[in-house]
Amino acid sequence: MPRAAAVFLVALAIVPTISAQTPRAEFDVVSIKRSAPAEPGSSMRTLPDGTSIMLNVRVQQFITSAAPVPVREVIGLPDWATTERYDVTAKPPDGSTPQQRSEMWRTLFVERMKLQAHVEERERDTFALVVARSDGRLGPQLKPSTLDCSPKPPGTPPAPPPPPAASDSDYLNRCGGRFANGSIVSGSTTMDALVLSFAGLAGRQVFDRTGLKGNYALTLKFSPPRPRGSSTDAPAPDDTPDFFTALQEQLGLKLQPEKSLVPVFVIDRLERPTEN
Repeated sequence: MPRAAAVFLVALAIVPTISAQTPRAEFDVVSIKRSAPAEPGSSMRTLPDGTSIMLNVRVQQFITSAAPVPVREVIGLPDWATTERYDVTAKPPDGSTPQQRSEMWRTLFVERMKLQAHVEERERDTFALVVARSDGRLGPQLKPSTLDCSPKPPGTPPAPPPPPAASDSDYLNRCGGRFANGSIVSGSTTMDALVLSFAGLAGRQVFDRTGLKGNYALTLKFSPPRPRGSSTDAPAPDDTPDFFTALQEQLGLKLQPEKSLVPVFVIDRLERPTEN
């Protein structure tokens, strides 16, 4: 059997095909409408109750919400899904969990866009995040976190919200962090969480191969990727290093090219959404 076919069959054995027979959990309220033709820009946000509000977005931008496993790549989309723009609001029932909301997105796509899809594993160019030095020493801006960010027992009163952060040092004293254009600052994060933010900057999926366990505090400053068409020889305005250089100099980590089997969301059928 050819390798590609073997991968296809294995993937289907692990992840069922999405179709009208998929068990359904549903949003309480769903609104899908074509965006105004002249509407500029787009936005996507999630309210504290889990309601998603998306304005002037392409289906391509949020169809990964319907995938049964986390994916970065979608293939087989019809042309309209990459060009036409929609305003979408999806409100889940009170008390729903993130897992239930993922099932609701699959239901939305099946019912409103007749989605049929499956997941395949395909070989892709990826990066491995590794410790740069052979002696295991980390960079000056990466240290074990001293914060207690463990989940609190059920019934524990929520802590009061912290005051607005005014500087990087404020974020270093908080669980989570700030991911801005040209900087990443966190008082407590794991390597597994960190590689998710690195994927967009590196242009490929990133896997953690550092062997570093537990939570870390870090500050990473780098020059944002330049827009397409700009000169690659032009220095950053403040001589800030590029992302790859900053990663090694400041955190003592580096991205090592490799090839990996990654899940790819394959669209077998997708129709324009019914509007309401």
